[in-house]
Amino acid sequence: MTLDAIDQAFIARWKSREPAAPAGPPPAADPAATLAPPPTQPEADPLRHSDAPRPLDDDLGDPELVARLLVAGGRQWSILADEVEAARLAGHRAIGIAGGERGEGRTTLVACLARTLRDRSRDVVVLAGCIGTAGARGLPTDGGRLHDKRIVLVDAGIWFPPGPIRRPRLMMASLGCDAAILVRRADREPAPGWAVALAAVGVTVLGEVVTFASPPEEAVA
Repeated sequence: MTLDAIDQAFIARWKSREPAAPAGPPPAADPAATLAPPPTQPEADPLRHSDAPRPLDDDLGDPELVARLLVAGGRQWSILADEVEAARLAGHRAIGIAGGERGEGRTTLVACLARTLRDRSRDVVVLAGCIGTAGARGLPTDGGRLHDKRIVLVDAGIWFPPGPIRRPRLMMASLGCDAAILVRRADREPAPGWAVALAAVGVTVLGEVVTFASPPEEAVA
């Protein structure tokens, strides 16, 4: 069997992409580079972590709408951010923003809340959808102790579709979140059973946000 011109050209191109072999033995690893001692001085603010890079989600939501809402409801966003910070200090690591239908404004809420927390120098990570097990995507597996200072906000989607609440589906939808903020449009009836169902699967409800409400004072319940 012989190689035609096409085969020879392919082999030559493939060989040209192989990395060159090192001229000598690889340098010995520096133990000091891999065994750096842990920091000895804790930060005064257990949630402040200004050196950590922010996730690339600055385009979350409509920037103009987010800016207008932050100005119009500054006090409400501050109250909601206080609740999230208190929950983080209590050990809640991943907070799902969830509701019962499309078009409730969940993504915009996440964008406004993340901006408010970052303006306070909090390290915020924004995820979308079900985040799976607690160890997935870099989430801690130790109950969210304070050495990991990130606040994880999850644009979690619909946890309560129309119809009866089904525990297996709710457990799957909320998997990875240990707390939740519920979202309801102002023209929808309250659903107190949502909080009861979440408590039954081990998710702490921090509160309910009523969207598309007027005046702004009614936006946060």
